[in-house]
Amino acid sequence: MGQILLAQGAITQEQLQDALKRQQTRASGKRLGDVLVSFGYVTPQHLAEALATQLNLPLVNLSNLEISQDLIDFVQSSIAKIYQVIPVRKEGRTLYVAMADPTNLGVVDNLRLLLECDISPVIATQETIKEAIRKYYGLEEVTVDTMLSQVSGDSLSTVSSLSVSSLSVESIEFDGSLVEGGDDEESDEGPVIKLVTLLILEAFRHRASDIHIEPFERELKVRYRIDGVLHEVNPPPKALQNAILSRLKIMAGMDISEKRIPQDGRIKLQLMGKDIDLRASALPAIYGESFVLRILDKSSLALDLRDLGYASDTLRSWQGLLHIPTGIVLVTGPTGSGKTTTLYASLNTINTPERKIITIENPVEYVLSGINQVQIEEEIGLTFAAGLRSILRQSPDIVMVGEIRDGETAEIAIRASLTGHLVFSTLHTNDSAGALNRLIDMGIKPFLVSSAVQAISAQRLVRKICKSCKTEEHPSEEKLRHVGLDPQEVSDITFYKGAGCESCNRTGYHGRTTVLELLIMNEKIRDMVLAHAPTVDLKNQARRMGMRTLRDDAWLKVFAGVTTIDEAVMITQQDDLLPGLKLVKSVS
Repeated sequence: MGQILLAQGAITQEQLQDALKRQQTRASGKRLGDVLVSFGYVTPQHLAEALATQLNLPLVNLSNLEISQDLIDFVQSSIAKIYQVIPVRKEGRTLYVAMADPTNLGVVDNLRLLLECDISPVIATQETIKEAIRKYYGLEEVTVDTMLSQVSGDSLSTVSSLSVSSLSVESIEFDGSLVEGGDDEESDEGPVIKLVTLLILEAFRHRASDIHIEPFERELKVRYRIDGVLHEVNPPPKALQNAILSRLKIMAGMDISEKRIPQDGRIKLQLMGKDIDLRASALPAIYGESFVLRILDKSSLALDLRDLGYASDTLRSWQGLLHIPTGIVLVTGPTGSGKTTTLYASLNTINTPERKIITIENPVEYVLSGINQVQIEEEIGLTFAAGLRSILRQSPDIVMVGEIRDGETAEIAIRASLTGHLVFSTLHTNDSAGALNRLIDMGIKPFLVSSAVQAISAQRLVRKICKSCKTEEHPSEEKLRHVGLDPQEVSDITFYKGAGCESCNRTGYHGRTTVLELLIMNEKIRDMVLAHAPTVDLKNQARRMGMRTLRDDAWLKVFAGVTTIDEAVMITQQDDLLPGLKLVKSVS
């Protein structure tokens, strides 16, 4: 190693001799390279380059490398942190792992046993490996749990002793000012700032979409919503309630002295190099304000329809609807079912310089390049209806209305779709057929609904089985019959579930995908709308003409091994039996 560094001109002969002497006189057992670095004779980068030359191994710059989530999931957090390694590539049974010291054969052998694959080391500096572990796994030297374990009652002195640098926060900024550093660390508020920062950071690490901070008589609860399901986490002491809520309200630009009325706010920050928006909501309750943060990660927004999980035939039909010249296309479903993501991905697909697209939303969740987006401001009279009227004077080709809430908005949207505009919007209904009668209930005449509406999609989000712990499931015949499946008809299907592992927080699920019911209008359905047909009749007619229901589409996801039987049954409703309809097991 010394001779290689000499040949590279990284050190002098005198520096080499000095380092060799220091190595021999020290009982630390340090390698020569580490001694050279510790005394400033070479940089870690010079050492890594020399090691790569000596061992004839590739040298990688982890700072410029984007590592896939599949690789991160393959190597557990504990393994990466204990052995100080980071996966960079996988080819067949061979995993390429970045290490600072690939001569440590014990680490290589342990990785081979733990990961059950061949290990091929590549070289990276120790610092870039640590940064990569922090970026992809987060550091857990100090977590919310470890911080709270040191807090006794309302004493914050022990929390103050924790260094901000150990909080695993990378460039977290609130309104342009770093949480790290500053006078706050020496003040009484410093520990609370650190605790709030950790609550947000851990929620982000666990892929949470929402953080719920809820005051009760004797406790303060904190829950993260992950893949649509709330998970309770170790809460802060009740004594910290007011301080935590005040800190959050300051960050969100709320009035900290006002605790009697609901308030909304917004927080912009950076987490692990990503721009994150948080929508904040404070609601007065009997034991204090309930506070909810909605995490909006711009980098995770799926703007490609192919990433939403549509069946291939449904995707083709939906893409065709995006290019019709006029009419209204509706997306329905409950809050949190992915309606906004579907509309954003759809607009992104047809966003070209030849088209003028305007949206009116409450709130504008993500900024879309090349699209005019209008934020509702009801307190000054900018409602959906008022905004939509003004939008139509802007000569748009395509309009997206965030939500049709009332008859006035519905009527303007319908009439806009009949006068040369393509309109997209959302409704809160249980299924696609229900949207037709919902518009009529809002006061829209049936002939307008029949003429204007081109298609309605109803959607839900189902949790996907974790790939890291996916295993076969063998449901009993009784269970299959109970959920509406014929055991003989599905005897050729292999069912799966997640066993639960570190990467999915022991839930067996990791991520979500879309289940979709797409009703495309035709003459028969239009005639039934004109005749005021009940919703169930509209739905059954659409099914006879080929529409797959939410439950049908959920079964496709189950049969493909994407989700579980339990998830499909929990998220969707059982359909009525219709003579002549057969179970669809796959589509092309």
